[in-house]
Amino acid sequence: MTRRPLILVADDVREIRDLLRYTLQRHYDVIVARNGEEAWELFNAYEPDLVISDVVMPRINGLDLVKKIKLQSYKPTTPVLLVTAITKDRELPDAFWKDFAGSDGYITKPFTAHEVLAAVQRLLHEAKDELAAGMRAHEEVRTDEL
Repeated sequence: MTRRPLILVADDVREIRDLLRYTLQRHYDVIVARNGEEAWELFNAYEPDLVISDVVMPRINGLDLVKKIKLQSYKPTTPVLLVTAITKDRELPDAFWKDFAGSDGYITKPFTAHEVLAAVQRLLHEAKDELAAGMRAHEEVRTDEL
């Protein structure tokens, strides 16, 4: 039996955490954090396959959590999906979230279950493809050395 992907959800609003957990738990294993500091601890303890984080949180905000995951963790390739309340009329370009924030994607509040599931599925698929490509490249290097 294959292991279900583990998703870490970090949001300081209980209703958002509960909504995301409810949306995801049918397809994924889910752990939740109430703030960025707790998320960082859970990230290191449980090695999630994907992180969904609110941008504005106490202790460690979502942008700093992304930086910690991408620059200070043992698993920097873990996809991070940011959740933001930036409204559509003030929406930042997609490149901002990747280039400045370092995340792998974002969704805006309010969001639908379909948006969340589609983004999670896409990021997990991309991560799986990148891992497979890296393994193939490693095998090619080893073959070339022989």
